[in-house]
Amino acid sequence: MNKILAIDDDLNNLKVILAILNCYFPDYQVLLSQSGIEGIEIAKRELPDTILLDILMPEMDGFEVCHILKNNESTKHIPILLVSALNEMSFRIKGLNAGADAFISKPIDNAELKAQVNVMLRIKSTEDLLRKRNEKLRTLTYELAIAEEKERRKIAEYLHDGLGQAISIAAIKLSSIAREKLPPAVKKTLEESSELLCDAIGETRELVYDLSPPILYELGLIAAIKWKLEQVEKKFGIITMFRSDENSIELVNDIKVLLFRMVCELLNNAVKYSGADLIKVEIQKNLKNITIMVIDNGKGFDFSQGMNLSDFGGFGLFSVKERLETLQGSLMIESEPSLGAKIIVTIPI
Repeated sequence: MNKILAIDDDLNNLKVILAILNCYFPDYQVLLSQSGIEGIEIAKRELPDTILLDILMPEMDGFEVCHILKNNESTKHIPILLVSALNEMSFRIKGLNAGADAFISKPIDNAELKAQVNVMLRIKSTEDLLRKRNEKLRTLTYELAIAEEKERRKIAEYLHDGLGQAISIAAIKLSSIAREKLPPAVKKTLEESSELLCDAIGETRELVYDLSPPILYELGLIAAIKWKLEQVEKKFGIITMFRSDENSIELVNDIKVLLFRMVCELLNNAVKYSGADLIKVEIQKNLKNITIMVIDNGKGFDFSQGMNLSDFGGFGLFSVKERLETLQGSLMIESEPSLGAKIIVTIPI
């Protein structure tokens, strides 16, 4: 059943609000509370569709109640209508800064209260719809990432077992023919062809590892990250370091793959944009979370939490954040110009 919560220390005010709401919103259950502390508990338990909140209350005023509710994960989406005899602009601004969605003055006008509550209910309905769609999008993002990885693995297996084997056999046969007595020009052509095939074998093997490294499935996440750091050193001449509290971490394949891809994305970002000559990866694990930190000593950047991630490192950081949301994880960035960057990925286990 839909619910509206009214919080006011004055019982007479609550009775007036109850009468008005019962008249205009008969399909809603009206919940009443005479204190901020009790109101917060009711809001967390009942999750009403909107809250009417008085400002001047003993023990905990409406500003503090509003701030607490708007910073709680389960109640932050509930619209709050502040109700008070305080009409000064400074109080309105303070209420809006605390997270309130609107303000209505006492004495309460029935028509205005009805209109304001309708606005609050529309806000809640719209936010609920958006939240459901976002959840669906996150689910689709997760499923797409897993499907993409499965296709990567199929292609890698084909390259290794099909094309790779065919090229290897062709190289062996050419090498065998080249050892026979042949005209110098033919022998040279065969040797050059054999070298090209060997190069193709090496490139195919590298492509297989980039698409879907077997080490990730055979030896696990830590071994795969170490391998990736070795590749960074080999290709770009950047010093890398690795530290972990654990020798191995047991994870289901889907989570393991997503974490590895995120680390790869963060390493690619560091290589492309940071100008660093040292990149470190650290892994910490406790009973609740796994935390992976990618740290570089590059040029850094001016970043505040909440800024648009797509402005930093192209699409990479934004992509990592989107994938983390599907795992109910978090992304934190610590960076300052000339002081390098630390990207912290945390997921629950």
